[in-house]
Amino acid sequence: MAGFEQIFLEQITNIHGVDFSTWQGWEKLMSWTKRQSWAGDFFGEEKTPARFIHPTTLAEELTKYLGG
Repeated sequence: MAGFEQIFLEQITNIHGVDFSTWQGWEKLMSWTKRQSWAGDFFGEEKTPARFIHPTTLAEELTKYLGG
């Protein structure tokens, strides 16, 4: 994952010390995302869309969604 995305997501989420391209990072990022008021808009109708199951895809799409 690009360093920019990692830094951007750390700043937005205040989650530090995990690489968002790993499964541990994915779990923390997904948990944080689901708690946000805009999660329904981000995920659409699905609880967790299949395209977000891969760690780097979640990080990339979340970065785009949040304007990074």
